[in-house]
Amino acid sequence: MADLELSDVTQTFGGDSPVRALRGVSLTIRQGEFVAIEGPSGSGKSTLLNQLALLQAPTSGDYLIDGVSMTRASERRRARARSRLFGFVFQSFHLLDARPVVDSVELGLFYRGVPARERRRRALEALAAVGLSDKAWRLARHLSGGERQRAAVARALAVGAPLIVADEPTGNLDSRTSASVIGLLSALSEQGRTVVLVTHDHDVAAATPRQLVMRDGCLISDSGHARVDLADEPAGIQTAPGRDSHVRAVDLWVDALRSLAARPGKTGALVVAVGVAVGLAIATLGISETAAGQVSDRFDADRNVEVTVVDKGRAVDPFVPAGPAEVAARLGQLTGVQAAGALVDYGHHVSAGAGDRGVSTGQVYAATDGTIEAARLEVDWAARSHVLGPGQALLGTYAAEELDIGPLDAGAVVAVDGRELEVVGVITRSPREENLLAAVVLTDADANRLFAPHGDVAQLIVTVPGAAPQVARQAPLVVRPTDPEAVTVVLPPDPQRLRAGIESDLRTTLLVLTAVAVLASVVGLANSMVMSVIHRSAEFGLRRAIGARRKHVVLGVISEAMLIGLAGALIGLFLGIAAVLATTIAQRWQPVLDLRLVPVAIATGVVVGGVSGVVSALRAARIQPADALRT
Repeated sequence: MADLELSDVTQTFGGDSPVRALRGVSLTIRQGEFVAIEGPSGSGKSTLLNQLALLQAPTSGDYLIDGVSMTRASERRRARARSRLFGFVFQSFHLLDARPVVDSVELGLFYRGVPARERRRRALEALAAVGLSDKAWRLARHLSGGERQRAAVARALAVGAPLIVADEPTGNLDSRTSASVIGLLSALSEQGRTVVLVTHDHDVAAATPRQLVMRDGCLISDSGHARVDLADEPAGIQTAPGRDSHVRAVDLWVDALRSLAARPGKTGALVVAVGVAVGLAIATLGISETAAGQVSDRFDADRNVEVTVVDKGRAVDPFVPAGPAEVAARLGQLTGVQAAGALVDYGHHVSAGAGDRGVSTGQVYAATDGTIEAARLEVDWAARSHVLGPGQALLGTYAAEELDIGPLDAGAVVAVDGRELEVVGVITRSPREENLLAAVVLTDADANRLFAPHGDVAQLIVTVPGAAPQVARQAPLVVRPTDPEAVTVVLPPDPQRLRAGIESDLRTTLLVLTAVAVLASVVGLANSMVMSVIHRSAEFGLRRAIGARRKHVVLGVISEAMLIGLAGALIGLFLGIAAVLATTIAQRWQPVLDLRLVPVAIATGVVVGGVSGVVSALRAARIQPADALRT
């Protein structure tokens, strides 16, 4: 049994200019009554219905259901009561238009945690009871107005609600269809259900046993209680199955999936948006790893192989038992050394020239065997020449231009301190000693005969990859065994640290770009989800009315967003891998694809969806059913 009793209930809306929608209404409705609330627009009849159906709480007064006050009931308690007691029929029908009719009919059972098979059975039975068995699998939007209203009645019937509230159920129907709907409601009343109907049509109200008339928020007329003969438990009412205001987790996900499938266009656009963001993230991570691999390969090929040992003493030191050439030869015997050669600087005071032309400040160097290889010199050799021998010289490309040296094959010569030397090559590139591009290079033997010892001796060493640090520690003992600290060892920065720094900078830059893209996706998806919630306000209002609590709405929206994120992640994973492969093929790189990117992609998509859905979910949870369902 469910008797309804209002006692001096008022309802006030507004802020600066409050509106009193109900003014001290007192009313009792017995179980099994069929009551019509009649009145013009603005009379307060719909507000009264919202009070009876627990869609709004009164400003003052008291409301009892079966003697239990619901006036100050919590949101959870009111939702549980709506789930257990009420079925709803509205002027605008409020079906799930893009889904089969049966989905709308079983919605009340969905929020009672009834298993899917039982929900479907009861929904089909309810549709059969209202003559819509053949329409169960049609999309709700394809039904006529009368069929849609009968489907709404079936929704109330399926859950076994003892109280049916109908807000202008015939407002959008013709007279014949209206009569059919009133007949259905009368049949429900005869089964022992309480039916409360709001209408502005006097003829519709007259068809009910009891009429209430509202005007300016006041109940001005009540035709009185109709005689109702009921047993303690009316035979036509079955106990509602399931639990009050409860949703099974698996059903929540299935419902979210069906809701998304019902809007393929909008869902597809959101999935693509997430897919692009996830794809960019995967492509960024994949390309950064691949690029880092290429950087590693380059450093592995060229890392730390050059060592320079500079002896700032005299070119010939009585305390050093060997000259630069012999020292270079000994350095070449160290483990890990590929090439070694000495370069002796004889200063800037030597004049060199060709014919009447000369360079008064020409810099002269002496080179030993192996110096050309160790210095990584690139030389344009004269015909039939490929080494520097006695009586020969190499000119740097700038020195050759200054001296106006002609073709080497014509026997070009250069005079150094009055001694002519055959020019057998021009140094075009000197990556380790750029000074050689403007210098004259002689053999060590020729330089010793022409000049007094002067300047520094640089021992140039090339090692195998990874051996440079060890060679750098041993070389000073070879150059100056008695005073190794007198020499200076020049070693390039540790390539592993340099490589790590480059890789880190590259990865950081790409990850920042990815973070921006993901953030843009979150913002875009959140905005789209909010717009979707606004568009579906009536649907969420209906769900709240028939028993959904705020948390159910929040979880439903977030579930949809996470499914969008999951689908987008799978698409993004494919796009990202395709982008990595395309880039590596174009650059002829070896692709690096970490299998950990798969869970990263899925997690990214789900997180993007979940975070994006929070704002829209909270907005959906704030929807008031009475406002959202207002026609």
